Amino acid sequence: MAKTKALPEREQIIRRMWKLANAKAGDAVQLACFPPEEWKGTEKMELDALTEFKRGSNGVVELKFVDRGRLLERLLDAVDHGGEEQVDRFLQAMEGQEG
Repeated sequence: MAKTKALPEREQIIRRMWKLANAKAGDAVQLACFPPEEWKGTEKMELDALTEFKRGSNGVVELKFVDRGRLLERLLDAVDHGGEEQVDRFLQAMEGQEG
């Protein structure tokens, strides 16, 4: 039987949301400037905010990042008293998906 990973605590979720809301985009932009064969040290890059990376055959690069505004709105809701219920519902929904 596979061991299921424990769900994060509310505080951990809020910390992660804060980290994502403040994540820098510089490493992702730097990554986009070089062809894949020149990528070195990517494991040390801060790419948390990057959600999508596409390089077209014509050389066009498309980067998509987390929506900071929406993330900050959700973070504000989560730290507000009413946000506790929202986070609890989210965690309950996640538990239901694992089963």
